[in-house]
Amino acid sequence: MNEKVKDILEWIYCIIIAVVLALLFRYFIGTPTIVKQPSMYPTLKEDQRLWLNRWGRTTKKMPKKGDIITFRQNDRIISHRIFGITKDKEEVKFITKGDNNEVYDKDFVSMQDIYGKVLVSIPKLGKFVRYIQNTRGFINIFIFVIIVFVLVSLNDNKKNDRKMKRKKYEIKKLRDNYNV
Repeated sequence: MNEKVKDILEWIYCIIIAVVLALLFRYFIGTPTIVKQPSMYPTLKEDQRLWLNRWGRTTKKMPKKGDIITFRQNDRIISHRIFGITKDKEEVKFITKGDNNEVYDKDFVSMQDIYGKVLVSIPKLGKFVRYIQNTRGFINIFIFVIIVFVLVSLNDNKKNDRKMKRKKYEIKKLRDNYNV
């Protein structure tokens, strides 16, 4: 098989493996989200990428006091810390507050509004994610990947050319030694 075709197939294979691993991670381990407000500063900063442990799918444990959870409230997605747990008509509700806020959140959070508990946070990754979600950013990253691929291929071609020249030189040297 041609070396270029083999290299392209290896790239495609790596991309497929990365996509499958990302989907498995998202489905079985966590859900990604981005911090959009400064209410959890300094624990969580704006534009941090968060991975959430989804309640019900990956864990049956009940959220506890001190956990940082991400939840929906008034059509907003918020990540705050649990400061208290109460029961309202036999339903468990959570009292939350951002670490940077002076007062508790006005509304209690019910279990069905919780997306999950924060597992991992990666600083500034949110800016990059928003950049590539933008059409212009995606095109720029796509072009960058193509340029890197072309440069790597050109470098491999130069190495192959040097190897071929070296082999030809060695064969010529062996012939010259044999003919003497």
